Order: sequence, then structure tokens, then C-alpha cells
Amino acid sequence: MIELNYSAEKTIAEFHADNSFVRGIRGPIGSGKSVGCCFEILQRAWLQKVHNGERRSRWAVIRNSYGELKTTTIQTWLEWFGDFTKITYGHPIKAIFTPPSISGKNLKELDGKKYDSNAKVIVELFFISMDRPQSVRKLKSLELTGAWINEACEVPEEVLKMLTGRVGRYPSKRNGGFNWSGIIMDTNSCDVDNWYYKLAEEKKPDGYKFFNQPPALLENADGKYIENPEAENIENHTLGFKYYFNILSGKPKKWVDVFICNKYGSYNEGNYVYSGYLQDINNGNHTAREFDPKLRHIIWAHDFNFTPLSSIIIQNEKDNIYCVDEIVLKSATSKDAAFEFINRYGAYKNDIVVEIYGDASGHTGEKHGIMSDYITLEKLLNQAGFSVRIRAPKSNPAIKSGQMAVQAKILDALGNRTLFVNPKKCKMLDLGLSKLELKDGSTFLEKDTEYQHITTALRYYCAVEYPVFKEKMTLDKINDYTNFNKNLGRRIG
Repeated sequence: MIELNYSAEKTIAEFHADNSFVRGIRGPIGSGKSVGCCFEILQRAWLQKVHNGERRSRWAVIRNSYGELKTTTIQTWLEWFGDFTKITYGHPIKAIFTPPSISGKNLKELDGKKYDSNAKVIVELFFISMDRPQSVRKLKSLELTGAWINEACEVPEEVLKMLTGRVGRYPSKRNGGFNWSGIIMDTNSCDVDNWYYKLAEEKKPDGYKFFNQPPALLENADGKYIENPEAENIENHTLGFKYYFNILSGKPKKWVDVFICNKYGSYNEGNYVYSGYLQDINNGNHTAREFDPKLRHIIWAHDFNFTPLSSIIIQNEKDNIYCVDEIVLKSATSKDAAFEFINRYGAYKNDIVVEIYGDASGHTGEKHGIMSDYITLEKLLNQAGFSVRIRAPKSNPAIKSGQMAVQAKILDALGNRTLFVNPKKCKMLDLGLSKLELKDGSTFLEKDTEYQHITTALRYYCAVEYPVFKEKMTLDKINDYTNFNKNLGRRIG
């Protein structure tokens, strides 16, 4: 006998009870949205029509990237239903979900008939990544009962449009048909330019229903964050509200507004990428600090654009980032940058360790024995007597994630500044952080300027060492400890 101890909070319970063709639920991180969608699939599977002693349904489960699909969406599903799920990792990832019969008298009778607890429930699942509009071709041959779009605002709207024509096709009428078919979505808040916002708040199409959870925290008149007594899923966090207060440090305020306070908006004020930089000139991000050999390290972050080739010299002390120098060379190569570095810092070669970060493109050619940019830098610095560590990833993080990491170091939600720039030594970086703008109509693409590359170098470093989503692997796991649900929780066996 196995118990599924699941308790739907008020908003999610309303979500479960609704039968709209398309339903979306928006809320803070950790509010139980993903788990709620998992149980919505289970509930709809239990309530499908019986044909030849079986209740069959077929679902597509969509996430924006393959990595997040595996580490968050699938992980959440398997934590709850792993005992009843046989999964095959391929293209796409497929699973057969066969929960045992259930007992209980409170199931909604969508077909107007007495629930047959002896009918076998069989759910086919297709886990599919959809990171760009062209990805919709993955859906064209599917015949589905339903679809779940996880973190919907990060998925192109074309995916939703295609899904509306792929659901309602399984089981076919000749095989018994279905009691309900449609699309469910969960999401954090998003920019007002996002398609989800426009559907939920402006267009509001017939047959669509959108549910909004309360914020986890509120901001009082003094700008301090306080507990929201109406917040959902708090009792299922081991730390309670402290879970959210712990997150505040190291996050930009706009991030907190979106992901904790559940506000629509933008991560940026105006059209500037790093609007918090020098917001208050008296307590801003300028410093007179220069390279200090006593710290015994140099962090060297790169962007390998040819013109200009841009890199920053950073020193880190107690998680405070000090940008103390920059190397910006026109029509140059990594070899030129290495010689310039050696010329400036060769006197300290026996006293410091050089840690190199930057663009993943700097690894190009390594699999084929070609002298990549990073191999070139390491070889030339080793020959000059430096100890070198390459800490550049093999693939670049998302642009927006990197921007948020820099924003949080510039000014976080608690008013802390932990990134400082010497404007005399880092003229191009100072200009870039002050002036870099977004392209018109985009929430993350940056305008091409000569100083855009130096800020990109800083972004690569911060994304590796201070990722805003460093807890992402655990965010979708917070609902493991839940109470027995009056409406959906069932003892099964």
C-alpha cells in the first residue's frame, strides 16, 4: 500500500477543479505549481473514459531546454511517480505511467457514471524540449489527450498554438474517446511583452482560464520584505518563510519582484542592461582600488570577439568583485592578449595564480588537437612562469541568466553592492556598464557597441561563480513533504 500525500493549496485546487481547454497558473518559485501540474495529469488520467477495461491518455510535457527538462521537470515527475513510471531516454524521451487502482469516493464523475476503480490506467508521456519557434516541428505528428507546458513564459508562443491542434486527438472516437482534453501551463511571472502576459491579461481568449497565486513575500512602505500571510505552500518548506528570505541576498530587485513577489514586469529599468550601476553615486560601484599582489591571484575573464578583443582583470576578496584592469585590443588574437598580460603582470609570475574565464568558443578546436584560444593562453603564460587554471565552461550560460548574475553583484534586492570598478583602469568596462542598452523589442539581446564585449567578459565570469539560479536544481524539489489532500490525495495499491 502506497500513499501519495499531496495537498493542493487554494489556487491550485481551483486550477484542478476547472475544465477549461487551456489553463495557466502563475506564481512564485516554490509555490507548488509544477507538482500541481503533475497531479493534474494524474487526476485527468483517472477520470478518462473506460474502453476495454482501460483508461488511456497521452500527454506531451514541454520545457524550454533539454537540460532543464531532465533536471527539473522529469525529476519532479519521478520523485512523485517514479514507482509507476517506466521511462526511456531517447528523442524524444518517452514514458509509460501506470498507477495502480485507487480507492475513494470523492472523484469527480466527468462521464456521469460510477467510477470504475478496476479499470487499468495507462498514460503515455512524451517529454520534449522547445527552446525556439522552429521546435514546433517536433509536435506535428503527435496525437494527444493533453499537454503540459512547464515554465510556459520561457517557451515560444508557437508551441502553444501548435498544441491546440494536437490535443483532442487521443483516444480516438472509435477507441472510446475522452472525457477531457486540453493544455495546462505553469509559469513564473514574466515581462509585459511576453505572450503569456498578453493572453492572460489582455486578449483573454474564450476557453482559456488563468490562475494567479499570491506573492510569497510583500514589500512594505519602507522597502523591506515581509511575510505574506496569504502565501501558498509555505508549510511544505522545511525553512518556512526563511526559504524566501535566504534567497534575497545576491538577487537583483527585479528578479525578486518577478520570482518571489509574483509581479509582471521587466528585469531592467528603461532600456539599460545594468540599470543599477552607479544608481547612487555616493554609494555606487566605483572604487580606487588597484591590483593587489598580496591577494595572490588574478581572475582574467575574456570575450574573444576579434575587434575589439576584450578582457577584464578581476580580484575577488570575500565575494566582493574588484575590476582593477582591462585589456582591450583591436584586430588582435589571444596570443596578442597573452603577451600584453605578461608585459603588465610578469613581475608577479611567482606570486600569483591566474584563473581564466570566458566565452566557451575559446575551446574551439580542442577535440581535433588545434591550439584553441584557451590552450594558447595557458601555454604562453606557463612558458612565462605563471600558474594557470582554465575555468571556462564548455557551453555558455543563457544570456539573460548571465545578465542577472551581474545585476545581482552590482546591486541586489537588499541594497548590497559587491561589484566594484576602477574607472581609471577600466574605462571601457565602466562605459559599458553605464551605457549598454537592449535592442528594441528584446528583453535580453544587447545593442552591438564597442563596449558590449567587455561587459560580456564580465558576464561570463559572474554566470559561472555567482549564478542567480544556482539553487535551481532544488527549487522543484521543495514540495516533497506535503499533506494528504482532501480532494485529490488517495491511498493507492
